[in-house]
Amino acid sequence: MTTTATIGTEAAAFGSARALTHREHGWLIAQLAVVLAPLLRALPLVTCAVFGVLLLWRALLWVRGAPLPGKWVLGLTGVATLVVTLALAMRTGGNIGRDLSVALLGAFLVLKLMESHTVRNGVLVTQLCCFLLLSQVLFDQPPWLAATMLATVALLLRNWLLLLHPQARARVSPARVLARLVLMGLPCAAVLFLLFPRLDHPLWRLPQTADTAVSGLSDRMAPGSVGQLILSDDLAFRVDFVGAPPPLDTLYWRGMVLWRFDGQTWTAASMRQRPAPESVPNSADAISGAPGVFDYNITLEPTRQRWLFALDRGQSIEARDGTGRSIDGEFLSTQLLDQRVRYHARSRLPGRNRTDDAGALDPLTQQMALALPPGNPQARALAAQWAPLPPAERVSAALKLFGRAPFAYTLEPEPLQDQQIDDFLFRTHRGFCEHYAGSFVFLMRAAGVPARVVVGYLGGEVNAMSGDIIVRQSDAHAWAEVWLDGRGWVRVDPTAAVAPQRVERGLAAAVPASEFRSRRAEEPGWLRSVRWGLDGLISGWNSWVLGYDRNRQARLFAWLGLDAADPRAVLWGVSGLFLLAALPLLWQQRKPKPDPVQAQWQRLCDRLARHGCTRGVAEGPMAYAERAATQFPQAAQALRDAAAGYVALRYGRDDGDAQARARRFTQWREAVAQVRLG
Repeated sequence: MTTTATIGTEAAAFGSARALTHREHGWLIAQLAVVLAPLLRALPLVTCAVFGVLLLWRALLWVRGAPLPGKWVLGLTGVATLVVTLALAMRTGGNIGRDLSVALLGAFLVLKLMESHTVRNGVLVTQLCCFLLLSQVLFDQPPWLAATMLATVALLLRNWLLLLHPQARARVSPARVLARLVLMGLPCAAVLFLLFPRLDHPLWRLPQTADTAVSGLSDRMAPGSVGQLILSDDLAFRVDFVGAPPPLDTLYWRGMVLWRFDGQTWTAASMRQRPAPESVPNSADAISGAPGVFDYNITLEPTRQRWLFALDRGQSIEARDGTGRSIDGEFLSTQLLDQRVRYHARSRLPGRNRTDDAGALDPLTQQMALALPPGNPQARALAAQWAPLPPAERVSAALKLFGRAPFAYTLEPEPLQDQQIDDFLFRTHRGFCEHYAGSFVFLMRAAGVPARVVVGYLGGEVNAMSGDIIVRQSDAHAWAEVWLDGRGWVRVDPTAAVAPQRVERGLAAAVPASEFRSRRAEEPGWLRSVRWGLDGLISGWNSWVLGYDRNRQARLFAWLGLDAADPRAVLWGVSGLFLLAALPLLWQQRKPKPDPVQAQWQRLCDRLARHGCTRGVAEGPMAYAERAATQFPQAAQALRDAAAGYVALRYGRDDGDAQARARRFTQWREAVAQVRLG
């Protein structure tokens, strides 16, 4: 006697070997297109073109009902795909990184669909679509991606179910089955998410291609390098302060210090990025909650650089990945920031100009802070006139120079000649922040005042709904720091002398509307509210979902009165997880839903038992009907027909026609109801 498990196995094997129908081919094409669509935003244009051509080819074959291509055609197409992949790898330095790996998987998945004739191949394509779907999180993890991934998973599971069990469409509702799975799985996923936070370090890192385009500041500053970012609305980072934030005109987000100038470009000095010696604050002003001390969290977008931004001269940074502080007060990550990172920082702002308690400047640093290349004689002669003045008055003299006409702040300066500083100070008089910062530092060094250039961001946009500060690439800025005896390094922003409205009210207020038109300033109020709401949603997602680490778990458990390090908390959570998983099973046992065919047959068996013909435990329906026919000859044929109908409906092969099956069941039920036993 064949067991139920054996029958199910044989049915599954038979179903997986059958040929795919035209409709099932269409569903497979549609699901692959849905999985590939979100990847087009992150993959190179050439890769997107390959996907489009292959998928369009497969769709045209399906629409026309044409046969699938042969093995030779598929083999040549696969070789061509490999050649294109290798060419892209050579162009990017031979690195088969994230982009090319995902592209290769997607391309060969489309080719696999080209040769899929049976249900077994269709199931394999569906399974590979799940892997390709997971690759989307390697690029970015916004909240909308989580929603679309859930919807796509539902589509994949639905197709998987109907491929193996095409008759399920007539018996059950795939939507109800998937909804039940989601209701059972989401509580379990939530408990696991709370108990096991994000790892401090990834288990592995997939290398990215070298030409991954990431906008942002670099460690080089030349005329136009900062200005080219001004027209970009790309997000640089978000900031949420613990408590009230400082005024916007004090928000100087310090990034990198530039020391060397070759007459054209300012660059960083790698020797200055070595770790600073550990120091203990000698003042209570650096503790949290003290006047002028601000604690805040920064969610920094990928930059492909190593430095982290902090407000003014930051006191400390706490991040998951290793960080260090250079001798110039820069915060540097141990790895390139090729993914979004969130960190906590603390800064102290004693006043509009930041000062450091310091003694004398060491000789090596002083030499670097006064070094100048040959050239620009007019600027040198002007600085020599200020040399007899005290250092602070030399700074004031340069700021007064910029504050007078004909100097102007513009996003469209004239190109500078070889002697850039002289050309800007004595001919063009028009420039952007990097023009003023670079020329100011040159003048200070020529006048004998140690100075350096700092690049970062200035200000930001306050989200009125969430309270976060949004800093964009258009907020990129450059300023200077000068060394004054007894005060240390002091921030000086020469842009504030020529265009104070840039510091006080932002870029749009400092330049003509013909040069820079802010879409955010011109948008209606309702659209601004929608944008703020969406940005607040993204900020909360980054903070509470992507940024849920051990520290945030500890704060959440402390709020609940638990200790995250206590094993009992994990034990309670796991116990609750098993209870959630068992509840649906207990509910099904409490409210069983009998099969209507079985219920109708059981009612007939109960009637026979009341008349003295009880069914044996191991007695089959046909044998039972023959025994009952002997006892009730007047209903013999009706009993045999009822048993035969029960066997056909209960164990017969389903042809997939739900309406015909419903008609047969109705006729059989009426026939059973008309059985007369006495």
